[in-house]
Amino acid sequence: MPSNICGASPTPCTAKAPRRPAPWVTPLLRQLQRGHAPRVITQLRTVLPRLRGTPRRTVQREIGYFTTHQHRLDYAHARRRGEPRGSGAMESTCRQYQCRFKRPGQFWSTTGDQALLCLETFWRNGRWHYLFPHVTQNDLSKN
Repeated sequence: MPSNICGASPTPCTAKAPRRPAPWVTPLLRQLQRGHAPRVITQLRTVLPRLRGTPRRTVQREIGYFTTHQHRLDYAHARRRGEPRGSGAMESTCRQYQCRFKRPGQFWSTTGDQALLCLETFWRNGRWHYLFPHVTQNDLSKN
């Protein structure tokens, strides 16, 4: 969700205590969480003519965001599918890969980096045996 609607800090590096959303925003956030993005867009368009200045620009920007990303905003459906709610797992994975490939003294060509990334992904996902079926599970623990 965009930072100015829900009040979250835009980046983890500049994290501050999240602001409370304005009272009129809270019901819209609940609707988004329930997968009703089209309803939220309609309600924001209804409010828009009454706004001026910065609030109007903010709501216009959010309408554009919600319209563009509507297919990603079905949080209820994602929850039913068991998808993670936030990006923490992905950020953690990216960090682990970066730590693996950016160790002191390591330099990779693009081809080498892609090959190692593929191998590392097979290893992390427990699918090493697809590449090396002759390696037993006991052998994996030695690495």
